[in-house]
Formats: sequence, structure tokens, C-alpha cells
Amino acid sequence: MTITSASDAIESLLEMAEQGEIDPWDVQVIDVIDRFLAELGLLNDLDLAMAQANLPQSGQAFLWASMLVLFKADTLERLSLDQQEESLIDEEISELERELRTLPRYLENHIRRRTAAPPPRKRRVTLQELITQLQQIALEIEALPKLPVVVPKPRPQSRREAVQIITELAHQENLTELAAELDFFLQRKFFQLEKNEIEFEYLLDLWQAEKPSSHSATQEKVAIFWALLLLASQSKVELKQEDFYQDLTIALIRVC
Repeated sequence: MTITSASDAIESLLEMAEQGEIDPWDVQVIDVIDRFLAELGLLNDLDLAMAQANLPQSGQAFLWASMLVLFKADTLERLSLDQQEESLIDEEISELERELRTLPRYLENHIRRRTAAPPPRKRRVTLQELITQLQQIALEIEALPKLPVVVPKPRPQSRREAVQIITELAHQENLTELAAELDFFLQRKFFQLEKNEIEFEYLLDLWQAEKPSSHSATQEKVAIFWALLLLASQSKVELKQEDFYQDLTIALIRVC
């Protein structure tokens, strides 16, 4: 949780004080912390899907909550110690009252030195002290080393999955018939040209010369390219490219 989050928490505290929900001079720390934890969604069951979809924020929320829980535990421990100390003081006062009822002679001989200073009375926690503690927690979290966010790598697709995707795309664009027609066209042209390979742009020129279309040149080019991908997935042609954005070469795979 960052400094911004601490500022939000402090702003919430100030609003609570203005609305009379808390006493600025006697803040019930435990109730306030529980309220913050509830706002973070950590007092109820978390939605697993939501947490997985937002892991960095969830991790920061858990870190912030853990610091608040630690603060809460320290506060409870201090309250427990204060109660024990108050009980000890009450016992000492009772014992002193009993002794005062029957004062012996020569009191100076009966004075016992206290081994330690009397424990302080329970002190109230002010709003400013709680705000200071929240700011300190935010600074400690901000100083923690930032762990790199691991982005899961996409699982490589199998050949079967790739073929299925290309086939579905081809069906969506009604290119299966075009692919079959292009397959026949390539076999005939390769036989006529007596070549093993042909450039994509040259193939387009041959296709448009023999099969003029009402579609734009760009649409025709995209359609032929998708048809070639479908033929490649069926192991009927091989597409070659020496480098990105370079000329595409088509080779016909001959069945022996």
C-alpha cells in the first residue's frame, strides 16, 4: 500500500471525526483498524477470481492489512498490560489501606523502597497519534523492495490448435472455397512455369489477370493471404520469408 493509500485512510479518519463517529481525543484504535480491514475486504471471504485477476493490488492490500493487524496486536498487548498494571496498582493501594489502619510505631523502619517506578496509567490514543502511526506504516511499506511482476507467458499452441484456429477464421470469411480454387490454380501455374517457388506479389498479378474481382486490391490481397494460410495448415503449400516485412515466397508441397 502506497503513500496515496495512507492519505485515503487519513482522509477517512478525518471524515469520521467530523461526523462524530470517533472521538479525536480518545480513538478506539481496534474498532478503527477493524473498519479499515473490512474496507480492504479482508474480514470476509475473498472472491478468488477477483483476487487472481488483480494480484498486484491484492498483494498490496494483504501487506497493508498485515501491518494494520500487527498494529492492532501491539495495541491489544498494551491494553492487556495496562489492565494488569492497573490491577497491580489496585492491589498495592488495598494493601496500603490495610496497613494504614494499623500503623506501627517508628514508621521509618517499615518503609520499603519500590524496586521500579510505578507503571503509568492507561493513556488515551489521540487522532493525531493514529494518523502518525498510519503514515509510518505507509513509509515502511514504501521502503520495501519492489518485486518484479511476473507476466505469465502464453502457452505455445500445438499444430492441431493452430490448424483449428485458421480453419475457423477461414470459415468465418468464407475462404474455404477460395482456398480450394487457389490450390488448383497453384498446381496448374507451377506446372506451367516449371518453378518450385513463386513470389506472393507475382502470384497476385497472375491471379488478378486470370480472375478479375470486384473487390479492392487490398481486400483481394488479404483474401489470398488467408487462403494461403489455410493451405499451409493443410500442408499443401509452404510459406517462406527470410525476414520480417520481407517478400513472401510460396512453395508447392508435392505429394509423391
